[in-house]
Amino acid sequence: MQEVIILNTLTELKKGYLKVFFWLLFTLFLVPVITLFFAEYGNKQLDQQYTQFFMDDAREQHQDTDKLQAFLQQNPPSSVCGPVDENLQDYKNAVCAPQSELWQFYMMDKVAFWKLIGSGAVLLMVLLFSALAFKSRQGQVISLALARKFLMLACSLEVMVQGGMLVWLSFWGTAFFTQTYYPKLVMAVGLLVLAGMYYMIKGIFKKLPPEESIEGEVVTREAAPALWSQIDMLAARVGTTPPDHIVAGIDTNFYVTEAPLNVNGNPLTGRKLYVSIPLLRQLTVAQADGVMVHELTHLHEGDTASGALLGPKLHRFDLYMQLMGQNVATLIVFYPLYLYRMLFELAWQRNSREREFVADRNASTLVSPAAIIESLIKVSAYASYRNEVERNFFNNQTLHENELGISKAIAAGLPEHVASPDFISVIREQNVPHPFDSHPPLAERMRNVGYEINEADYAAIAADFPAQSWVDLMPVANEIEQQLWQKYERDFSSVHEESLAWRYQPDGEMETALVLKHFPNVPYTLKDGSQIVITWQGIVSPKTGEVLEWDNVKNINVIRNFGRDKLYVQHEQPNAKGKKRSEIPLPGLKKEIEAFKNTLGYYWHRHQTVRALLKEETATATQSA
Repeated sequence: MQEVIILNTLTELKKGYLKVFFWLLFTLFLVPVITLFFAEYGNKQLDQQYTQFFMDDAREQHQDTDKLQAFLQQNPPSSVCGPVDENLQDYKNAVCAPQSELWQFYMMDKVAFWKLIGSGAVLLMVLLFSALAFKSRQGQVISLALARKFLMLACSLEVMVQGGMLVWLSFWGTAFFTQTYYPKLVMAVGLLVLAGMYYMIKGIFKKLPPEESIEGEVVTREAAPALWSQIDMLAARVGTTPPDHIVAGIDTNFYVTEAPLNVNGNPLTGRKLYVSIPLLRQLTVAQADGVMVHELTHLHEGDTASGALLGPKLHRFDLYMQLMGQNVATLIVFYPLYLYRMLFELAWQRNSREREFVADRNASTLVSPAAIIESLIKVSAYASYRNEVERNFFNNQTLHENELGISKAIAAGLPEHVASPDFISVIREQNVPHPFDSHPPLAERMRNVGYEINEADYAAIAADFPAQSWVDLMPVANEIEQQLWQKYERDFSSVHEESLAWRYQPDGEMETALVLKHFPNVPYTLKDGSQIVITWQGIVSPKTGEVLEWDNVKNINVIRNFGRDKLYVQHEQPNAKGKKRSEIPLPGLKKEIEAFKNTLGYYWHRHQTVRALLKEETATATQSA
């Protein structure tokens, strides 16, 4: 069974990579290939036209056509657009003067050819940078630094050159075959190219968000001297300097980092160790020692230092890539970025898994193999059950009026959870390797330290609640934990309330009031003083006051044509006038048009969510019946 899951996972992964690679080839090469073939075709057609013209003119003047024909066959008009001998210079000036038709087709032919070479070079560099990332963490740092600069420059050139090709094609594609051209088409393509350049520049200079903020409390040496003493002792055994800060929280993990962090508005620099109080309560002293040696090994091996170096660069790359993927004008450069990012992630996670093995082996040597493996089982047990508890709370279809008591619910139900088949299923899922996992599966980690535990013993290990733990070393633990759980539950309730506003098709005053709280009526005043109002029910027409209900909307879009904004609404059913599409002009919304589009999309997305949930509920009810 596990082998089947692994095979299916790898198959889906390969399909994903092939899809991205296909779109990369499509976006990089399609426009240059079309341009090259059209330019070659145009050159041949113009050669024929010029040849026919010269031959007809020679016949009219009773000149030797055989000699002329031989010359033209040896020197077709398009062949003299490049460098020529001095004796052919007059001929070149006659047929291929700068900016002439033939000159344009000749130049675009060369541009398209070299653009194909350049696109191939971009693809090759993506693969080479990716290969470098697989070498080592240092290789990843160099790869990302070089790839980011190269791809930003290459992508800018791609947009400029391919954009120029599209503008040229939009003119000559119609002019050549229909002997006319369409200024609106040329202008539209030109504006698309300008939009692409705008987003390219915007992406390059986009500022990074502030440093990551986490929920927790800094535990000073004065507040918990015994805790720090234990950390100092373990750090000495590992052979590394202790962390500069210890942050205590209630998340379901332990980690170390050298990246900048913000804790309760206070920026922290240097080496930081995060400890989870709820998890420490589950671990014996030896198991916690194993976990901390594991984390301190990451500091000793330089894993966190390279992570701190890579993190901002990777984040900036991701922001740039996401921006390129959000706009039609820049999709031609999105896929080279995306392919590199996917390959880099594979390299990053593979290296991360190797570093986890190193940290596990060190914890096994300095503490014990049992300590590190048993801690992994306990962490998995707690995390999986906490997710289940929170999922049940979140799926509640009514407001939580009283205190949630998430931590109490976890403590009360954890013994039953670890004794259930569901827990074993969770552990088995963790034994399924995946290329994008940063941590190896439990089974591999067991083999790595040479300590195997049977599945039948998982429940007993997970249910073993220690009499003593590292929490005893932290006098401020109870106070910190209580404060963090209170804030966490307030935030949880707030998010749950907002989620109900996204789920409700209001029935009754209470549900209607809740939806209106998060989705109030939003009016926008037009140039003539009338208002278009966006509501959770639909769009109120500015002319008639009629509500165009979301249930009768198939699609919506705001389009600007020649400086005028219009809302286009496609209906599920014909409206009162028998039309399946409405056009609502939006004069006077120039300054507010972006806010209008954001609000419109937000409310439309809410309705689509409600519609999808109702469909899912109906399907479930049908299956149950």
